[in-house]
Amino acid sequence: MSDKDMQELKDMLEDLKNMTKELEKSQKEFDKFEEQMRQLDENDRLDFPYRLPADYPAPREILRQHFPRTANQCCFKGGWGYDAGDAVEVLEFDPEINPDEKFDGVSLEYAFIDKRIREELIFSRPEGERFAGLDHQVLGQELHELDGVPHDFIEVEVTAYPEKEWNELKADWEAHDGYKDDPAGREDHLKRKEAAKITYRTEFWFNIENFF
Repeated sequence: MSDKDMQELKDMLEDLKNMTKELEKSQKEFDKFEEQMRQLDENDRLDFPYRLPADYPAPREILRQHFPRTANQCCFKGGWGYDAGDAVEVLEFDPEINPDEKFDGVSLEYAFIDKRIREELIFSRPEGERFAGLDHQVLGQELHELDGVPHDFIEVEVTAYPEKEWNELKADWEAHDGYKDDPAGREDHLKRKEAAKITYRTEFWFNIENFF
């Protein structure tokens, strides 16, 4: 076999390898979509397993306990905000918690988003089923008027890692000094991290009549 033929064969094998990777990626995306479709609730909304249990205490009851450093800023009533009927009521003034301070309602909304995610992925779960490395980003925000009452609707994408895998990945990263001199090792580490990551989208509904 000539050198040219050998090179053509190598190129073909490389193309086949790349095609296989793309097919594997497409299959993973399809599997993820299929799983999401199985989780559609009766309102055609995604009902992920990370949602707080129906019998979970209301925000007013639990947030001040779990976030003592900002307990005087947990000015919320109502539900957990999974839909309009369960909307979080954001209070600009809350004489029961902090009668001497006026709060910025929008800041409270974003503080609540962070707190609910932590409740979903940490506080509501037993040891061994908790998550770490939590992060989120706002995908969109809309103002709705429902029965004459203004509501903020915020859609958020959350990412996190099972706590055990997160701790193992962190220890591995630190033990190898971030793989500074080992590109292949770094790539393998990042692949394992990506494989361990969970991602889900969730909705937040806020009743903002108190400060709008």
